[in-house]
Amino acid sequence: MKRILVVASILMVAGCATKPVTNEQAHDVPAKQVINNTLLVKKEGSGKVIIKRDSGFMGSACMTRVYVDGKEVADLDTAQKVTVYPKIGDHIFSAWPKGMCGGGMSEQSGRVTEGDVLMFRVGYGTNGDFGIYPTAF
Repeated sequence: MKRILVVASILMVAGCATKPVTNEQAHDVPAKQVINNTLLVKKEGSGKVIIKRDSGFMGSACMTRVYVDGKEVADLDTAQKVTVYPKIGDHIFSAWPKGMCGGGMSEQSGRVTEGDVLMFRVGYGTNGDFGIYPTAF
């Protein structure tokens, strides 16, 4: 009986983790959720960065606000993405769950280069920790 409870507890916690989505699976963020569109247009001397939110139940009641260098860009819902075009160089990419969802601001640094796509995912781990992470998905 004790073993069944342990296995059930592990499965419940694992079920709370969010799941990465591919660029094809993620939907573009709707215009009404864009806060600042200045980085959404490709310009000379900029690179491409895709920030997408995982799918799954954990945190699905809240939007996640994403930032580039401390500037608000958009609010992402589950399985949504935003493509930004910051200048070539080093930047800080941040995510912060809005509303009653747990987790504080999470940040990652990234080097934007011409010709390469930098990708990040936003989600919750199995222990409920919120974060923004580099991804290959």
